[in-house]
Amino acid sequence: MYKPHNLHQCEVEKKRNPRGFVDALMTGVGGIASVSSIPQILKIWQIHTVAGISLTTELLALGAVIAWFFYGLYIKNKPLWITSGLSILVLGTVVLQILLYR
Repeated sequence: MYKPHNLHQCEVEKKRNPRGFVDALMTGVGGIASVSSIPQILKIWQIHTVAGISLTTELLALGAVIAWFFYGLYIKNKPLWITSGLSILVLGTVVLQILLYR
């Protein structure tokens, strides 16, 4: 790991490694992906039907996101566990709606 000795070295390293921008961009993408099922939730809530929505697919997606959440905690990656946690809430809501309205 690079450990700069002064502020100038920190600034030079930041310019060489644009990871901060990429991290921010991917956090935004993760946030958008996390809330992408909200229109589905609203539609189910309005029409009270889940025809055409696969419980198996939603459960697999939920399981994958739960795994990513715990991986984010394990590697101490805050953006990963925050966006995964948000996805768990959204996908969990879809699964609950499927169970309630089928």
